Amino acid sequence: MNREEIQRDLVDFVTRNFLVDESEIIMDESLVDQGIIDSFGLVEIATHIKKKHSIITDESEMNRNNFGSLIKMSGYIERKLHG
Repeated sequence: MNREEIQRDLVDFVTRNFLVDESEIIMDESLVDQGIIDSFGLVEIATHIKKKHSIITDESEMNRNNFGSLIKMSGYIERKLHG
């Protein structure tokens, strides 16, 4: 998967599971700061990443550098997939 496909998958997951319209999501802002998810939501996204991409996210990796926005999450997944 390339970054665009990863990002599309994340957007689809967030809109389905957190009942938000795609137009309400600011791609380069924290979903927590936007009020879309809370810390449990981050865990749900990490679980989705594990199921979809076979990536196990260590708790120390769940930070703003990797999970600070959908754009950052896409980059994190891409780095994990392609080393």
